[in-house]
Amino acid sequence: MPHRIVKFLSKTQEIPLNEVDVLTQLVRPIVLKKGDLLYKEGKVPKYGAFVISGILREFYTDTTKNTDYIRRFTYKNWWMVDLYELLYEKPALCSVQAIEKSELLVFTKKDCNILMDECPVITKILHEISAAEKYSIAKKEKQKRSLSAQDNYELLLSNHPKIDKKIPLFHIASYLNIKPESLSRIRKQINLKTNSN
Repeated sequence: MPHRIVKFLSKTQEIPLNEVDVLTQLVRPIVLKKGDLLYKEGKVPKYGAFVISGILREFYTDTTKNTDYIRRFTYKNWWMVDLYELLYEKPALCSVQAIEKSELLVFTKKDCNILMDECPVITKILHEISAAEKYSIAKKEKQKRSLSAQDNYELLLSNHPKIDKKIPLFHIASYLNIKPESLSRIRKQINLKTNSN
């Protein structure tokens, strides 16, 4: 499994073999069952993760309304980590939970410190990925506010075909910041439009 993370990191820059060896010895495989938490809002994260298979959701909870707000989904071959929270041992702003059985490669703060000391190329790539991820999240947040719920839903489906078969619709509604009933209406409208063409 570690070769998947190496392949992903090597997309932008070739990684020296000695750094590959260090990385593959540091990451550890774990499996989260559906509903398991990788880490919880308000607690210091023990791990960052690279998703080998499955889907994770990152969310925060409004305790006054007892409502979860989903910030993003993470799919295979991508990261679920806030390097700032992990490296500086800050309480997590969000919880991370497996939507389905998920295989991950995890790494700790200590692992990151070893990488930064011994692997300059990987460290540079990780910082670039972290910066790109923050930009991507901000861009999606802006997009969600500027587009209609239907446009956002159709965009989600075009970027991740058939994802509505894997992620419960109430989670998708939470991600779109609408009620499940509103998502049902949107889906009906899309089906009617599709069937009439």
